[in-house]
Amino acid sequence: MNIWILEVGNTRAKWAAFRDNDESTAQPFSVEAMDIPPDAALAMAIWSAQTASEDVICITGSGDLDPWLQAAPHAKVLRPGDELPLDTAAVPSTSLGLDRVANAWAVLQGKVTGAEATGDWLVVDAGTCLTMDLVSGGKHLGGTISPGAQLRLNAMHDHAKALPSIQVPLDRQPLGHASAMGTSTEHAMLAGVFGGMDAEITGKWGALRQEMPNLGLVLAGGDAKFLELRTISPKFADAHLTLKGFHALFQHAHDHR
Repeated sequence: MNIWILEVGNTRAKWAAFRDNDESTAQPFSVEAMDIPPDAALAMAIWSAQTASEDVICITGSGDLDPWLQAAPHAKVLRPGDELPLDTAAVPSTSLGLDRVANAWAVLQGKVTGAEATGDWLVVDAGTCLTMDLVSGGKHLGGTISPGAQLRLNAMHDHAKALPSIQVPLDRQPLGHASAMGTSTEHAMLAGVFGGMDAEITGKWGALRQEMPNLGLVLAGGDAKFLELRTISPKFADAHLTLKGFHALFQHAHDHR
């Protein structure tokens, strides 16, 4: 039996498969992503064709889940605001974004190879927003949210019209460290964005490390590849951290029903 996770965001959807008996740190054996389509039913039909009758489909995410649930009425669902097993300092606990819950839960459940679940970790997700969440002693202690790379680039163009409208590049750029300097307007903007994000993360980690000397970092998100974070150790990167967290949340719900 396979467990299929459909994560619906604001602009993108991901479809991933896990084998039910895999080790806890196993990566999904299949991952597909697409922009949110105008016809969720068609996309769901195409993806559902990959499943077997005994497989389980789980739908979750911060986006509009209803069109997908209408297309897959027998799927299990995890919605924003649902009660979750994560022990968090967030008030109220149901206000914590599902992606942040999934990231923290994945780390606390030992889903990241090499990252001790009982340790102190700053969990960083470089996506639409840059989120940083602190987990320690089995608990989520809080976090920060700031604009992600594309939002920062958009803001510069929107509020300073002399600056060009540029997109986050598809390939990795050598500008993702705090000392990076651009030699063109576009590269200066990218150096400011990715170098600034690098400095923001490194600064937060350094400040927290004054109280938690063994603090490590787990990095996820589509823009993680641009960040060098040269001075941080230990650090681990997991491109599928959020999906693994959702898988673990659904497993927990199944085991405790």
